[in-house]
Amino acid sequence: MFKLTRALSVNAVVITCYLVLLTAPQQAWAQSTSDFDPTDLCPLIANGTKIKDQRYCNVYITCMNDTSISGSCGDQFYDRNTGECVDPTTITCLSSDPCAKRPTGFVDDPYSCNYYYYCANGVGTRGQCSTGLNYNPETNNCVRNFSCEITMLPEDYCNIVPEGVFIGVPGSCTEYQVCWQSQLLNGTCPDGFYFDAYRGGCDYPSHVDCAQHNSNVPEDIPADVECTEAGVFISDGVSCDGYFYCGALVDGEFDMRHGRCPVDRFFDPTDGGQCVARTSIKCDHDRCVTLGMDFIQMANVNDDGCRGFSLCQNGKTIGNAVCPEGEYFDELAQLCVNRVVNYVACAADAASASADDDGAGTTTQMVYGQAATTLNPNADFVSLVSVLKPKVLSAVPVPRLL
Repeated sequence: MFKLTRALSVNAVVITCYLVLLTAPQQAWAQSTSDFDPTDLCPLIANGTKIKDQRYCNVYITCMNDTSISGSCGDQFYDRNTGECVDPTTITCLSSDPCAKRPTGFVDDPYSCNYYYYCANGVGTRGQCSTGLNYNPETNNCVRNFSCEITMLPEDYCNIVPEGVFIGVPGSCTEYQVCWQSQLLNGTCPDGFYFDAYRGGCDYPSHVDCAQHNSNVPEDIPADVECTEAGVFISDGVSCDGYFYCGALVDGEFDMRHGRCPVDRFFDPTDGGQCVARTSIKCDHDRCVTLGMDFIQMANVNDDGCRGFSLCQNGKTIGNAVCPEGEYFDELAQLCVNRVVNYVACAADAASASADDDGAGTTTQMVYGQAATTLNPNADFVSLVSVLKPKVLSAVPVPRLL
């Protein structure tokens, strides 16, 4: 999240290209097709908080007593930070429905630099630029080596929750997250306190309804998990999503602060540490972490060619199964499907899986995450946290999100 990869393009050359939808696979897309469920998020934030519905540009949701009440801005767009309905020309809308911001005309694909949509009366048809070209939303052309970075996804917390609102972490009594300047930070309540999602602060355990009652730092951390340099993130050695941030102290000592990647991302220790999509990395620990908190869910299994899956309950594996002959398990869809699934997380050959995942055929580096700027963990982070509410008592940086 804190270090963004630069786009590979320098001098973009516009290729004369008519966006003919018949030359690319077509996919109709209408509003409300996303599986976004605000009832999953509302129990994690303070009562009365208004959030953006990421399926639309003009719809907001008020979280009340762990339930959700929808409201609409009509022809205006909803601003998640001010909680107001505003002129559509004054705000940028990021929605899982590409046609929400422009019901008629060409629009970019919020998940890919290589794809685009043509919208007609709010229903979009998906098209794809040729290999090596990216869609330029300013000119509605496919451009060779066009600079493109996807730094935030529609379903990211920092596109939905207002800045400065504290978000509980599923499975933890003491941890929380908060968006600040489009960056997601992890925080931990002081020793002896639990995070109260209903009120958005830390309180005595006797005042907080938390079923987990678990420590924020996992037990049995291996002895070889230690910091060797400041300003980097390292794996906690016992979980797929856990990490330590190495802060500098005097006399060569390090302050190791524990944190967890956002839900649906695992920690990758390469290049100083980063949080990546859970399907894009192998993990030798329990891959059910954060899954099955409210109902049974499933996770892909390492090195089995994406055929099998684990049954998950309360973040733990409780059993294993295999898809029927000729089918593969898709963790994102939570289904056995009749098409080949080749996620790095479960593929027998990680190298080939990584190559196959690049279905767009473009060489542009796409950074999937929530940060829009670079944050120095040692200097900028201190000043950043100082302007947050006093309830942030022990915040931990989050690695860059990919």
